[in-house]
Amino acid sequence: MSALLAIYVIIESFDKARYLGHGLTTQLLIEYLLLKAPFLISEFMPIIVLIGASVYLVELSRHHEMVAIRAAGLGINKLLTPLLTVALLAAMFSFIIGEWVTPVTNQRLDTIEQVHIQKKEDGKHGVQWLKDGQRFFRLTPLANHQFALMMLETNTQGAWLKRVDAARATYAKRQWHLMDAHVSSPSLEQGMLLEHLDEMNISSAIGPETAEPPKPRHMQVAELNRYINNLNHAGLSSSSYTYALHRKFSAPLACLLMVILAAALCLNTGSRSGKASWGIVAAISLGLTFYVVGNAGHLLANSDRMPAAYAAWLPSIAFGGLALFLLLRREGH
Repeated sequence: MSALLAIYVIIESFDKARYLGHGLTTQLLIEYLLLKAPFLISEFMPIIVLIGASVYLVELSRHHEMVAIRAAGLGINKLLTPLLTVALLAAMFSFIIGEWVTPVTNQRLDTIEQVHIQKKEDGKHGVQWLKDGQRFFRLTPLANHQFALMMLETNTQGAWLKRVDAARATYAKRQWHLMDAHVSSPSLEQGMLLEHLDEMNISSAIGPETAEPPKPRHMQVAELNRYINNLNHAGLSSSSYTYALHRKFSAPLACLLMVILAAALCLNTGSRSGKASWGIVAAISLGLTFYVVGNAGHLLANSDRMPAAYAAWLPSIAFGGLALFLLLRREGH
């Protein structure tokens, strides 16, 4: 893990150094590198476990410890049990980071990327129009998740009943909180009634996230599940969110499969360095292939060429089956 993070810091520092002095400061660059670390740990944990377990098993083979285990009549489970325990702890650690850390760090990373590197305005997505029953909302994004809001309420025939203009508005818990609001409504006697309120609330199931879809990498399991249900209820595609939800579980659990794959490739009863080296090379190659297949599954899910849930579990299914086959064959089954 340390080696992986060190390689990343070197490569990313050279890549982002060209933006220094052009919107990116040294402090922001350091912050960017530190915030990217949790994502890398969560993303590459199965490969880290695979390589770590492979090196450990090669060392056991070189010191003839496998010969002693076989001579004592013990099975391979004596080695796999502690390794699987460590892999389970790594999986739990990876899940915790992916659930509670990376959604927060990814938001900040995207802000640095968009504002200081790509020179885009933070949170400026243009004017958004939303409809909630007979009410129409026009949102103009401001800073810090605030909006300038105009709401127009009509009857079923389309005649307007009320208009609300607010200088600032925020949305939370299915309510719009308006500040410095001007309310106008038609009146038979006066033509129009005007009212000014320092603050007011408008209940609405429609929030700004429905106009600008949230990114799956910014969401936790509960948020993903809720958003997928909302999309399915509206008859919209939820492939990218379904993939992200299943990936939350499939990626950490792949750590357990990587231990089995390492045992199948690197566990030998002899001490020949050539055979051990080929085992390490095969483990690293399959680890990189696992990562590539995972990215391919993401592309297939987003393009609706493969069911999203299956695409998320495809690398684990493929490499888990390969690992079990190789291990059973090595054990003579």
